[in-house]
Amino acid sequence: MRIEPQVVDQIEQRLELLFLRCPELCGFSVRGEDDELFVSDVGIAPRLSPEQYGEIFQDIARTLAEFLEEEPDASELLRGRTFARTLH
Repeated sequence: MRIEPQVVDQIEQRLELLFLRCPELCGFSVRGEDDELFVSDVGIAPRLSPEQYGEIFQDIARTLAEFLEEEPDASELLRGRTFARTLH
């Protein structure tokens, strides 16, 4: 299956906004099992409270779920990838 370039652009834009909303977020991975995707290896610095960590985790999950709701075929674009903050 071929992913259209505009779909790639859409996820890049959404993830850029996610990193802007969550300045402590360094990166995360998306793992897949069967037809399920899971967020893992969430890197956050400086160390935050469990509540703050949970809020960031939920923001990641919500961002990905909203994207996949609009582009269900894009799960292969996310599966097995690590997304990291771009430093300039």
